[in-house]
Amino acid sequence: MKKFLLVLITILMAQCALAQHFSFPIMPQKMWPSDYAKYEGDVLNCCDYLINTDPQFNKPMHEECASFLLRWLEGAPNVHLVISNDLVDAKKANLLVVYMAAWTRHSIKNPEDNILLCANVAVEEMLNYYYAYKDQIGKSKLSEKLLKQQSKGNLATYISSALAL
Repeated sequence: MKKFLLVLITILMAQCALAQHFSFPIMPQKMWPSDYAKYEGDVLNCCDYLINTDPQFNKPMHEECASFLLRWLEGAPNVHLVISNDLVDAKKANLLVVYMAAWTRHSIKNPEDNILLCANVAVEEMLNYYYAYKDQIGKSKLSEKLLKQQSKGNLATYISSALAL
């Protein structure tokens, strides 16, 4: 009986581990603006994966996911991403991807929100990711500066001034 339970638990754990993997649909080369909505569910899954997964875990999946997100963002008519050198360290690819994923996820789920709200959410998510995986990502002077602004309670003001809003 103990062996049976051990095997059953092992199978369940393996399925949970495999649940992190999903495949992406193939997007046609040419799409109409109305076609992008069909992929929003896949984009949200991709964003969740990028935001919540260790950057060292399954690097090929991270790369595939980031590539899918970028390809979708190139023509998505309803997501207007703003990247500022004052908000994200472009030298740290993982942070840039998490920033874009967080912005995209928030923008899809809250289409009525403005650029400032999307930027606040994206920076907060990026800082959480940086804090969690700082040892793997490496130190970022900009992220450290943003963390200081966050600890002082001035992050929203800083983001607003960085975007010149």
